[in-house]
Amino acid sequence: MIRKTIMLFLIIFALVSCSPQGNIDDNNSPWSLLKELILIPGVSGAEEKVVDFIQASLPETLEVQRDNMDNIWFTVGEGHPHLLFVAHTDELGFIVTSITPSGTLKVRGRGGFFPLMYEGHSIVVHTKDGPVEGIVSPRENYRQRNAKSLDFSTELLEIYLGVSSKEEVHKLGVFEGDSITIRKEIVELSADILASRAVDDRAGCAAMLAAVFRIDWTNIKGKTVSFAWDVQEEIGLNGASRLAETMDVDYVFPVDTFVSSDGPFDSKRFAYIPLGSGAVVRAIDTSIIAPQIEFKKVMDIARKNNIPTHLGNTRGGNDGSVFVSQGTVDIPLSWPGTYSHSFIEKIHRSDLNALTDLIMALVKDW
Repeated sequence: MIRKTIMLFLIIFALVSCSPQGNIDDNNSPWSLLKELILIPGVSGAEEKVVDFIQASLPETLEVQRDNMDNIWFTVGEGHPHLLFVAHTDELGFIVTSITPSGTLKVRGRGGFFPLMYEGHSIVVHTKDGPVEGIVSPRENYRQRNAKSLDFSTELLEIYLGVSSKEEVHKLGVFEGDSITIRKEIVELSADILASRAVDDRAGCAAMLAAVFRIDWTNIKGKTVSFAWDVQEEIGLNGASRLAETMDVDYVFPVDTFVSSDGPFDSKRFAYIPLGSGAVVRAIDTSIIAPQIEFKKVMDIARKNNIPTHLGNTRGGNDGSVFVSQGTVDIPLSWPGTYSHSFIEKIHRSDLNALTDLIMALVKDW
């Protein structure tokens, strides 16, 4: 009996030891960091809690800087080339603009999304005293799609908090200027796929933060490397524009979603990179065309390090585009994601791991 028990233990130990490392999470794995970051509220212009988390997580050996917009960054090494990796901390949401006499909230959207999606959904108002839950009041027959419903805008939304006067709203701690997010939930579709609001761009933030923990920063020689997490990307690349005023960099690698057409109703003729296939270099998007010689260099480094990486064209801009006018080369790095700017942005664990590995390889080999 003892012998059988020992044999069973050895078999279990062997199976655990041989399991793929990409599926083992620790607190500093990109997958674990992504799950933490998703649930932190950070509407454009109110990202301080996300930035606080990142700043608290960074090693004390790094000289971290933070400006009055809440951009955060550090720089290691000296000389040229100067490489900048940047991800944005903000997410889509609302700002309370006014409170009606009947106790509902009027709002303004922060970022580009379809307000129709919010009707009838639960939301969270983030106040100085803590979260307050509510719902987006649906209109009569709001599920019927017609010309009138398609004209619906964020200014027509009303948030119901379960009270009936402005005074009661104030008693809840809710005031003009408070930010609002959809009530977020991480849906684990499998061990390797999740869907949630704010994967864009918390996945980019997580990949960079995970890379920070794995890079030997004492070994950066013959170049300068900066990592930055910026704010207000969704409302006009505002944080990146501030960084571009003071940072003189040769190459910028914005880390953000590749909006893939890997959905059941999407045409596969454009932006098709299947989830689970690896990291992505956004060779062309709405804001830039990456120089061919430079994205080939990225692909060569990826192949050298056995990192699955693809070239792709998609829509959407990127933070690096505001650096181009000063002569910086912009090479966006991504993971394939579907249902961008919705409540169910979908991501595959292996793609996030590949993106993290690619960031590390570029720091080492560029």
